[in-house]
Amino acid sequence: MRKMTGTEFNERVSFFDRMAQTDWLSSLHREMIVMAGPRKNKRIFDSGCGTGRLLARAAEKGTVLTGIDLSPRMIEASRKHLKMVCPENKTVLQTADAEQLPFDDKTFEISLCACVLFLLPDPERAFSELARVTSEKIVLLNPSENLSLDAAQVYIMEKNLKGDEKDMLMQWGRVSERRHRFSAESIRLLAEKNGFTVTGNRLAFGGLALLTQLQQA
Repeated sequence: MRKMTGTEFNERVSFFDRMAQTDWLSSLHREMIVMAGPRKNKRIFDSGCGTGRLLARAAEKGTVLTGIDLSPRMIEASRKHLKMVCPENKTVLQTADAEQLPFDDKTFEISLCACVLFLLPDPERAFSELARVTSEKIVLLNPSENLSLDAAQVYIMEKNLKGDEKDMLMQWGRVSERRHRFSAESIRLLAEKNGFTVTGNRLAFGGLALLTQLQQA
């Protein structure tokens, strides 16, 4: 499986930002933040932060928000968004690779990772890095083993989705078939191998999305 480059993601900033604003992904992001728990005065990290919309949702008083992305243009978009919606929070945004994070062990209390692992040739390595830099809790959003283009089309018809709501879900289903999908068991094995325990799993969005809460063992 080929690894996508920062340049390729540079060309998709608008696409990913529109996707992050769909009702269905916004709803999943909100669930991730609930699973993250209390965040006041915490150091929060988003691996593959895109345009910063999930990271912005995590902001509370005293939180330090850190995000990395392979795309410099995504980081530029994140910086603008965070400055606009949570100007009082300290932010650290930089171009970096999720499979080789430029941070010390246990730098962050809470780490988030949404719709990133499934895109990578080596999701196990990226998760290992995420676990290494996290001292307390990780929250993941991944395509479940149920997601496919056909399954996405069925959901779209059931919910009568239109426009970006439809198009972005179709793309998620299409790409997941070519990349990775995850089961609760596959996430459990990843977690245990890296010193974390699954404390919550939820199939959401008609069973197409897998939300996972993990705690350091």
